[in-house]
Amino acid sequence: MVVKGNVKDENNEPLPGVNIILKGTQQGTITDADGEFSISVPDEESVIVCSFVGYASREVVVGNRNYLEILLHEDKKALEEIVVVGYGTSKKGDLTGAISSIRAEELSAQAPRNVQDILRANAPGLNIGIATDAKAEASLSIRGKGTLTAGNSPLIVLNNVIYEGALADINPTDIAAIDVLKDASAAAVYGSRSSNGVIVITTKKGKKGKPVITLASNTGLAFSASQPKILDKDSFLKFRQDYNEGRNSESYLATYPQIFVNPFDLNGINQLDWYNYDQKTPVTSVNDEQLTTKWLSRLNLTTPEIANYFAGNITRWDKLVFQRALQQDYNISVSNATDRVSQYFSLGYTDREGVIVGDRYKNIRVRLNVESKITSFLTAGINTQFATRNEGYLKSDWGQMTMISPYGSNNIDDPESGYRRRPTGLDPVNPFYDNLYTERIDRRQNVITTLYSKINLPFGIEYNLNFSPYYNWYEYYNHYSSRGDNWASVGGSSTRTLSKRYNWQLDNIVRWKREFANMHRVEVTLLANAEKAQFWQTTANASNYSPNDILGYHRLEAGAVSTVSSEDTYQTGNALMGRVFYSLKDRYMLTASVRRDGYSAFGKKNPYAVFPSLAAGWVFSEEAFINTGKWFNYGKLRFSWGENGNREIGQYAALSQMSSSLTPYIDQNGNVYSTSQIYVTTMANHNLKWERTASYNLGLDFGLLNNLLNGSAEAYVATTNDLLVSRALPDITGYRSVMSNLGQIQNKGFEFTLTAHILKSGDYHWTATGNFSMNRRKIVSLYGDMVNVFDGQGNITGRKEADDPTNGWFIGQDPDRIWAYERAGVWQQSEKETAAIYGLQPGDFKYIDQNGDGIMNNQDRVFQGYQTPRSRWSLRNEAGFRGITLSCMIYSNMNYYGAFQRAANNYAFPDRTSDYDFPRWTSATPVNDYARIGSKNIGTNWVNKSFVRLENITLSYNLPKRMLESARIQDIRVSASLQNAGVFMTRWNFWDPESGTVTPRTLNFGINVTL
Repeated sequence: MVVKGNVKDENNEPLPGVNIILKGTQQGTITDADGEFSISVPDEESVIVCSFVGYASREVVVGNRNYLEILLHEDKKALEEIVVVGYGTSKKGDLTGAISSIRAEELSAQAPRNVQDILRANAPGLNIGIATDAKAEASLSIRGKGTLTAGNSPLIVLNNVIYEGALADINPTDIAAIDVLKDASAAAVYGSRSSNGVIVITTKKGKKGKPVITLASNTGLAFSASQPKILDKDSFLKFRQDYNEGRNSESYLATYPQIFVNPFDLNGINQLDWYNYDQKTPVTSVNDEQLTTKWLSRLNLTTPEIANYFAGNITRWDKLVFQRALQQDYNISVSNATDRVSQYFSLGYTDREGVIVGDRYKNIRVRLNVESKITSFLTAGINTQFATRNEGYLKSDWGQMTMISPYGSNNIDDPESGYRRRPTGLDPVNPFYDNLYTERIDRRQNVITTLYSKINLPFGIEYNLNFSPYYNWYEYYNHYSSRGDNWASVGGSSTRTLSKRYNWQLDNIVRWKREFANMHRVEVTLLANAEKAQFWQTTANASNYSPNDILGYHRLEAGAVSTVSSEDTYQTGNALMGRVFYSLKDRYMLTASVRRDGYSAFGKKNPYAVFPSLAAGWVFSEEAFINTGKWFNYGKLRFSWGENGNREIGQYAALSQMSSSLTPYIDQNGNVYSTSQIYVTTMANHNLKWERTASYNLGLDFGLLNNLLNGSAEAYVATTNDLLVSRALPDITGYRSVMSNLGQIQNKGFEFTLTAHILKSGDYHWTATGNFSMNRRKIVSLYGDMVNVFDGQGNITGRKEADDPTNGWFIGQDPDRIWAYERAGVWQQSEKETAAIYGLQPGDFKYIDQNGDGIMNNQDRVFQGYQTPRSRWSLRNEAGFRGITLSCMIYSNMNYYGAFQRAANNYAFPDRTSDYDFPRWTSATPVNDYARIGSKNIGTNWVNKSFVRLENITLSYNLPKRMLESARIQDIRVSASLQNAGVFMTRWNFWDPESGTVTPRTLNFGINVTL
């Protein structure tokens, strides 16, 4: 018999996509867009099971009904968001630390290329750089930089195990959720590696029901954005004219008026007289070709440039080095789960071109997550990932495009040309030439696996054992052929590097949860960890091949000159950790943890360190004396304190470093010999220990207007002590440097996030989320050296700790604070005599002599702006109607500066190169923000880099399910997105303000099919 029916929610709205299964079988269907379904059942005693994400499952006996009306209720427990807190999970309502959560599925239509694309601008306090090449890799940092020289990257945790690999090897389509642990209490369970914050990535698992096959295809076209114009044929000649006029004296130009002007544009000057300016023997007649040749020679054009001028050969080098890049990502995944086994398998292939010709990136990624419930008390599983990526593609030397004159032709395909490598016959090199004679392989392969088991013991105790081996193989082969001009003199040159890395971690975790009297909840987590890492590398080099280098790196023994080097490293670590969580009435919460870490890289007197934390939460909206009303729905205060460590200094920083080299000597008979010597370069420090960051965090979570508005606010202060610094030593010690613990840095800041459910009615929805963050950093202490403080009369008025001007480190200042000469425009003609005091002339940048002594030195440097943004904000909007969804995201970095030295126009060889089409100072156009061509610049030109970026616009459409039922397709989504759509409100006009270089704009088309 066939039974039809309808499934609705508590608001009497139809629920599409509900799984309808005949109990005890695999037979089933799903509801259509109107909540309707139809299913065949054997008899009236049949039971159908209705299940849907976020709703409690319901079983219905068919009976004698032909049409069923089924109501599903929200599963409040299922809707409680689960957050990974380190070696475990927690309900979001139980959090006492500062944690931001991102659900990757919500961003899948944007076709993220990597983990960074998922994270960018979606969590306050988490700063992601922008990608510039085919690999699309970008930097990460959390809550500012809390160190001077040690590593600043956050710790990555994958499926609750510390991840040793690269983010590029994690397929973004495999990611279910990312949790960012920002404050010390949340990250303290990772102890010595968590002072820079922790990013916890959770990958997908199988879901109960029929096997689900997902196919995803994303194809994009990328092209360079914010590209400044380079000099064309006419502006190039004007550039050379201005340069030559600027480098000659006024008297010279008066003696030979218009000497660098096109002879066919002379004003009041006879062409013959003009031609004879620099003729040893004046001529009595001249033709047009002679006039043109003389003019171009005076502008320093070379023989091939002049020939191309007459032939009309113009080369647009920017058109040659940039391309419309094809970018392809294909993924397939299969997942399902039963009562006993859950499995998820995926395969991804990436092939992306960069916007620079020759730039390319390929990656194959495979993931398998399997979990099996062996018995009622034993569960075992494996999470494994394999990746192989090729980064050996040769990018054209695109920077040459600005140096080569448009009259230098591209002769790369003409073997007979003498200008294949140097199109003008001088230094600028053809961007493609050297790659013709370079052969390279740069391949990385790795496997990272977690084998785990969970055992349920008596009294509610759970024991979890994780073993995580990581293998990485690296191959680098490079050969520079002797057929290329650059390597002909050395007979070809090759390098062959092979390395292997093997790391493992072992986690023993014990968890215990218990609830008492329906009001007390206790959770205890205990950890015993051990780790080991080993690395082996061998590098062989060969050159001066004989009889030839045709086989390149395939036959290094053919090189007459060869060298070999090797490096093996070894490190170990261990840790003990305990964490206790207590909740009273789900209203008062307390979390305490302590971790003891040991690491082989630190001095033998300090191999261990202890990192404690304490955090409390209070849901004050549950108090009887709080009248929440309809406008105020939820309020929670959080306070935390904790300490974290930073061990990213290298494996042997506490030990004396030794080097070896060949040293020549001469005996009594004048014979020259070479002998090998070993010498110590750095001093050992047996007292070396971790950087320690202690931080306080005050947080507020809130919900307003029937949860129309939800958000949180965080304020924090983090102080890093015992900074890891390589300190230079005087030569008398016999050492160059020693790694030491010196100084103190403080970070403090504020973060705010707000989500508004602006519209949620029927088929319409509109949600907006805004984030804001600011960070302030300063050096509290450095080396402890004290110096005298003098007043204006030279009297000692006190003492203070000494700064380090060489590194730009000053007590009380941000290490990124600009300490430099203050630029005050450009020296003008009326200031010629004053400029000469400083060895400058009109057209050079003018910097203020702060003390007026006529000498520019450190006494004239002043504190100005900052090189890191003073604030960041982002805004994401998502609106939908039925199956159509439109989203856009913008973000901004505000109030920071970058060095724009190109505005000085001070090229090394302006007489033989070209450039970007920048403004420039001339006596006729005395601008105040660009210098003359070939200027002398004694300082740094700082420009405000604040910007607002329209990062992503995505339009997606889910086809109606009624159209797909007959084809047994669960879902089809088509999407189009534009990444890096535009940059606004910026004073920076040289490439991208965030990256400072070429940045791609990508138009992507995607289709996702779920079977």
